[in-house]
Amino acid sequence: MEFKRHSFILAVIDALHDHGSWTGKTHVQKALSLLHDAGEVEVPFKFVLYKHGPYSFDVEEELEQVQSYGAVAIDTNVRGYGVVLHSGKMANYAREAAPLSADEQAAIERVCAFVGQKNVVELERLATAAWIRRREKLDTTEKVVGRLRKLKPHVTAAEAACADAEAARWLQTAQSHASEANGAHAARR
Repeated sequence: MEFKRHSFILAVIDALHDHGSWTGKTHVQKALSLLHDAGEVEVPFKFVLYKHGPYSFDVEEELEQVQSYGAVAIDTNVRGYGVVLHSGKMANYAREAAPLSADEQAAIERVCAFVGQKNVVELERLATAAWIRRREKLDTTEKVVGRLRKLKPHVTAAEAACADAEAARWLQTAQSHASEANGAHAARR
């Protein structure tokens, strides 16, 4: 079992709840994708650009596995669409098998604060804009908006520009945290 992956998933689930998210599967997927693109810590999942933005088959597989041994519980979302993920009775087993570092935990807290109460439509646009900036190396709003609209014609230019501006601010903030962390690590050596 990939307990490090399970610890990441559990930390994201817990932090999303702490920041007011209803914590569906999409929230976990997009939070981990944004965390990966931020580059603060190494995220142990691979992502592809899929129909609704960045998606990880690894995350989906690991979610099934943590649910199978009781580390994650899934409830029906009584407020509407989808499911709500919670830490299950065996969550501490996974956490203790592969504890996260303080840097990993802090980065997860920051991304989950950013994701917060955003809905899945907002997260699709944000995660896709971050993907375009980081993975496709497009660095101007005009280029990102054009690419995002090509991928998702249903997204208006204004929505794409708003998503890009928010994603760009998030990525810049994450880079600042990564630089500070690297400086602190170098000073301790």
